[in-house]
Amino acid sequence: MNLTVSPQIRILALVGLLAALGLGASMFVMGGGSSKTDTAPATTAPAVHTPAKPHTAPVVKPATKPAKHATKPATKPVTKPHTATRHHAKKATPTRFRGNPVYAQLPQALQWQLAHHKIVVVSLYNPASNVDAISVAEAHAGAVDANAGFLLVSVLNNKVAGLLTALLPGGGLLPDPGVLVYRAPGDVALRLDGFADRASVAQAATNALHGETGPAPASTVPAVVPVAAPAPTTTTP
Repeated sequence: MNLTVSPQIRILALVGLLAALGLGASMFVMGGGSSKTDTAPATTAPAVHTPAKPHTAPVVKPATKPAKHATKPATKPVTKPHTATRHHAKKATPTRFRGNPVYAQLPQALQWQLAHHKIVVVSLYNPASNVDAISVAEAHAGAVDANAGFLLVSVLNNKVAGLLTALLPGGGLLPDPGVLVYRAPGDVALRLDGFADRASVAQAATNALHGETGPAPASTVPAVVPVAAPAPTTTTP
């Protein structure tokens, strides 16, 4: 007997076969994947946040015993009460010149010279006379040779020459030109009237230093006298 299968049944059988094959394949895939990755899923515990404790400084207990290295407080030295000391200030005494004693009535310029020199040569001159200049130069050189003081006095100067004239022993006028040799404290030791050369003045000052008084020897150099010019001669034709 011939069995004929209708086309509808064939289609249903084919669909069933395909469904069976698809189910088997899917099961195989599902089974293989599960075997390979059959690990328990990692469970992560939820993070627990604990509140941070507030920072507190450690409590330090006060030391009951002093440290060994602690130094004792410095004790101030006991000072005695300040007593005012009396300072006797020395009175400033003016410095006195320890020179030769001098007469107070003499001119100041002569006093100064006599205070510094035991012997002083005073040269008297007239500024209007040309010859007196030579006498002054010789008197100054003689005073230097004898290490004596020197003072130049004009006979026209009344403030100085007037005092010397009044104090001149025996009175009279001052010589012009002339030399007066004074010895401290202000006495006239020797007097030279007229022109006196260098050697005569030095000798007179030396003699006065040794205590000699009186007039000095006359100068060995003659006085310079101007010579008058000869009168012009006239000739008659």
